[in-house]
Amino acid sequence: MSLLNECRHCRAALSAEETPDRLCGECCFFAVDYRRYDALRDEGYMQYQAKLMCGLIDPPDPDDE
Repeated sequence: MSLLNECRHCRAALSAEETPDRLCGECCFFAVDYRRYDALRDEGYMQYQAKLMCGLIDPPDPDDE
C-alpha cells in the first residue's frame, strides 16, 4: 500500500474523499497541525523539529534519562 493511501497520523486506509490532507475521518482534527508541519518542512526545518514546533510530538522527558 502506498503512503498516499494511508492516513499520515494513524496509517488507516483512506478512501478517495479523504485524500486531500491524507487524514482519515478520526484524525481530521490534526489537519491544521499537519498543514503547519508541511509549511515548516517547506521552510527547511528538519522533520523532528517541525513536529515538535507544531505539537505533533512531545519533547523527550528529561527524567527518562
